[in-house]
Amino acid sequence: MRLLLSLFIALLLAAAQARAQGAAAPFSETQPVAQKALKTFSRLVTKENYKRMGFEDPEEVRTATLGAPLQDFIVRLDKLKKYEPGGSLDELLTATDQGIYPVMVKGQVRSSITISKTGESWQAVSFGGPNFIKLISGTLAENTKATRLDSSAYQVIRVPSLNLFFLGFRLNNELMFVPVTDNARLKFKAGAGMKAENVFSAVLPEAKAHNGLPR
Repeated sequence: MRLLLSLFIALLLAAAQARAQGAAAPFSETQPVAQKALKTFSRLVTKENYKRMGFEDPEEVRTATLGAPLQDFIVRLDKLKKYEPGGSLDELLTATDQGIYPVMVKGQVRSSITISKTGESWQAVSFGGPNFIKLISGTLAENTKATRLDSSAYQVIRVPSLNLFFLGFRLNNELMFVPVTDNARLKFKAGAGMKAENVFSAVLPEAKAHNGLPR
């Protein structure tokens, strides 16, 4: 009996490890694509656009490196409108098959590269977005100090219909959201972790009233 129980536990642990590895596998595939995109980025940055791209000098990009990627999720308006407090939170999150790589210079975040999966292959789809990635990276750095979690435990969570952006992570099996900007109307404070269920309950009235047009 003990032998059977030990084997059962071992199988459960192996399955959990396989699921964890499976979730991380797509990003390991993006590394060569991201490195190639970084070389492309160095050709895109010029004396005319280097500030818009987030660099302090047009030559900085030549020595830039990639930070750890963040997986991107969205919360679709149609799903959010159907949400009822106490319902499944995971069902509201839709993976976009995109990874956001911070572009670093001497340990400081300058810009970003977004990698997207199309069919069976990955490719770079955008370069730049310095303001957004700095907000995300700054919030991430502060929050990991408090939670002591590795940055790989976090994802970018976007609610495009309401122009809301969060970092998502799990703490003690609880899905948590960290707003990256203040929102006085919804009483969200940048950097302050909240239970995801409280976030969804707070935004639900606006979601239900939304006409579906871009804001």
